[in-house]
Amino acid sequence: MSSSGTRSYKYLRLRLVVILLVLGGGACVASFRQTGALAAASAPTQAIEPLSADDVSLLFPPPTRPEDFAKLIAVRDLTTPNAQDPTKRDLVWPVAVFQQFLAIAAGPAAQVDGTQARIGLPAEAQTIDGWFIAGIRIDAGAPGLSNDIREQFGQSPEIRLIIQPVIRNPDGTPKVDDIAAHLIFDFTLPPQAKPDTGCFPRQVPDLAAFNAIASDLATFRTKLSNGQLGADKVITAGVPLGIHPGLADATTASNVRNEIISFLEKHISSEHLNAMAITGLPTGAHAPWIFLSMLKVNGKFFPVNGPTLDGGQLAQMLQAAGTVPRVVPAPHTNNLNPITCVNAAVPGASLPIVKRSGVSTADLANTPAMTAAQTKALLDVIADPTKSHFFNTDCVSCHTETRRAMELLNATDIPGIDHAAMPNGTWDVRNFGWAPAGAAAQATVTRRTATETAAVVAYINSELLTQRQQ
Repeated sequence: MSSSGTRSYKYLRLRLVVILLVLGGGACVASFRQTGALAAASAPTQAIEPLSADDVSLLFPPPTRPEDFAKLIAVRDLTTPNAQDPTKRDLVWPVAVFQQFLAIAAGPAAQVDGTQARIGLPAEAQTIDGWFIAGIRIDAGAPGLSNDIREQFGQSPEIRLIIQPVIRNPDGTPKVDDIAAHLIFDFTLPPQAKPDTGCFPRQVPDLAAFNAIASDLATFRTKLSNGQLGADKVITAGVPLGIHPGLADATTASNVRNEIISFLEKHISSEHLNAMAITGLPTGAHAPWIFLSMLKVNGKFFPVNGPTLDGGQLAQMLQAAGTVPRVVPAPHTNNLNPITCVNAAVPGASLPIVKRSGVSTADLANTPAMTAAQTKALLDVIADPTKSHFFNTDCVSCHTETRRAMELLNATDIPGIDHAAMPNGTWDVRNFGWAPAGAAAQATVTRRTATETAAVVAYINSELLTQRQQ
């Protein structure tokens, strides 16, 4: 799920409200949740060291042994105090919401338009107990942090959990399914103005809430580097993005896991869970991979249309290599035009295909084949978060750009990514998570994730932590 492909679905809330009005005929009003501003923390008297990539994108080691189950975090284990009764705890992924997730993943929206292909979840994925956190990404603002993207869309800080089903084999060893979902918790205030024609409302960030998140990340990083979480002093600065160093170190892994649980339970709750997404497979098959996003409207989740498809299509799939066409439906991207909030998902004001100008990895199958220079230029656009985002680039492109570079340009190393976490084959569509590697699983990071992470780190260090030092 894209990182880009699964970001910021909350912007589509207005579209779903219109759909509900049409279908239900009632006075359905969008429930824009107001996040209460947290009290600003007093300015520290000492400088805060800048954060690094692994401080905001935390990847867990894939489980390979029976004892590794104890090192994971089950989504069901994450709870927060009940608002009415503090003696009770509520799941951050409520059972009712999980059931909505299953219903959408098994419903008509999960069937790819014009085909018989649809997502079919195995038994282990149909119980909330089967889902575990593979990665966590903190984002200072979806769909992007460049000035022109924020001017068009606003800014939506979020914490995203990348979760995958894991089962226990008869011999006790874990087996990771080639399925992933995103749970997206956002931190915004109500929009302050009506949206422009053809656009969704500009999102207003709850920077007080996100400042608290950034501060806690810095504290966690410092405790780890000072040796407060284990025998070893673990440094994240200057480390390429891969498995989190504190989770990889045997002396700190247990305490780091506990710190992560405390951090998540402090900041996320079902109130903030406003979007979900899934990449799944047909029942019993190894392909195609099918991408589908979901959005909360008035407390209930609905599937949402792809803004780079035709305006009415929902799911998109990537078929196995050698299949023609490989990407269905064909994307119609808009990442070569100037950044605009106008997109094909806005009701009544769709951006016509003829007015879009963009590239996608689906273009790499065109005849005649692109030159190496053309291929590199195309992939560079898709990997650049200042040019490509959820509203102008399709999910499949963002999930395949790194693997395409490895196959077509013989890329063997990418700056900022741990070499051991490079996508391990054409079956690897994880942007940040665990992918099949024979009988086991491999941690995976793509260039798209690395560039998005770098943008988040730069923003937090320059706009948030620096201000707190003043």
